[in-house]
Order: sequence, then C-alpha cells, then structure tokens
Amino acid sequence: MSLLPNPDVFRHPPAPHVSPGLYRGETEAPAFEVKYLLTKAEAREVERRLRGRLAPDPNADPALGGAYRVTSVYFDTPAFDVFHKSDGYRRRKYRVRRYGGAPTAFLERKAKRQQQVRKRRVAVPLAELPKLTGEIPAEWPGAWFAAQLAKRQLEPVCRVSYERVALVGACPEGPIRVTFDRNAHGGPAAGAEPESVADGPRLLGDEVITEFKFLGAMPAAFKEVVEGLRLNPKSVSKYRRCVEAVGLAVGG
Repeated sequence: MSLLPNPDVFRHPPAPHVSPGLYRGETEAPAFEVKYLLTKAEAREVERRLRGRLAPDPNADPALGGAYRVTSVYFDTPAFDVFHKSDGYRRRKYRVRRYGGAPTAFLERKAKRQQQVRKRRVAVPLAELPKLTGEIPAEWPGAWFAAQLAKRQLEPVCRVSYERVALVGACPEGPIRVTFDRNAHGGPAAGAEPESVADGPRLLGDEVITEFKFLGAMPAAFKEVVEGLRLNPKSVSKYRRCVEAVGLAVGG
C-alpha cells in the first residue's frame, strides 16, 4: 500500500510541515479541528483507511513506531479561570510545546470557537524560556506571548506528555492532517520549561484522541472514514484531564 498522497484525491502539492490551523495561503477558508475519542481498535482502523491516501509526518520517530513525543506546559490563572471557563477565558489557551528532544520550543496561543480554530506560535530556544518571567526585549520573538501572559495573569500550571502519530496531505483548500494521541501522562509544572512527564497520572487510559484538521469543508477522505465508521465528535481536553488527575483545582 502506497504511503504517498493519492493524486486522484489531492491534486495540489501537499504541505506536510504546516498544520491547517497555522496555514496562511491564498485561501480565506477557516481552519477546523474535529476531535474524536476512540478506542484503540477504532483508531487503528481509521489509520489503516487513511494511510493509503496520506503520507506519514516527516517528523515521525522510527524508534517510537512512527510516532513522536510531544510535551506541553499549559498556563492558567491562580483561580484557574481557563479550567473553569470563566468569562474572557473560555476560548483561548496558552502553552509552551516541545517536540521530542528538540532544542527549541513553541510559544502558542490557540483560540477555538466550536470546531473552528486560529493559532499563533513562534519558536524560541529552550534557553530563552526564562525570559517569560523577566524583562522582555521588545524585539524578542516571544514578546507578544509574554505580554499576553502578564495581561491575563497566566502562569505555568501543568505539563502533559504524549505520543502522536500524524498523517499529512493536501486538498484544493490547503493542507490536511490527522493525528492520533496516545499514552498521555500529566504532572504539575514548576516553570515554563516543557520537561517530559514519564511517570505522572495517565490521562487517556485505553483511549486515543483522534483529530481531523483541515481548511473549509471536511475533505472527502475524512468524510468517508467518519461516515463509514459512524464516528461521533467528542470534546476532550488533555489540559482539563491533567488538572483533574493531579488535583490542581480542587474546590474551585
């Protein structure tokens, strides 16, 4: 079975390094992320059906069976306004994300309304993360992120590590992507450094978070899988599960 995108379905060159939520092309199509909480068997079947039409993410680690490790530090207020979905904190999340053992991290803001998303992120060296709590040079690439943390009184709350398998391709509207997140563990965060969590509480058990990411209308390849397997979207947050598992917002 070929692992290259099917030219009959994807007639435009794929953009495998670009997530749809970060894509800035000629199209005005909005970005969507649709989540499903699947059993391991269901996730394997989704992956099997799509592997002939999409290509493996080029960042996949053969030592992890084609997955790669992701660690994120999530931010919230001392009153856990993001967790409690307080007014003004319902739709945006701020996090620092690291892929594997990379020497850089991404400062990310994710805004979501229903299934439509907008993302902004910038890469900075790990050694520069302490700047988030100190004097911020105006020319520093992460200055906008630090300013948002200060304005919204956000501080590091918890860390989440998991293994992700991703398949990528493109359709006329732009890049498309499907991800499978497994083996998630969480723990408290003492700072913004995204140090991997190896032995914290399990956040998924035998579940797999599967997410379809695309621009505009759902691509035919995704619709065929969703309809064929009768999948139903489900809202699930690794951040919220981590806060609950670690007991960070007890009594809030």
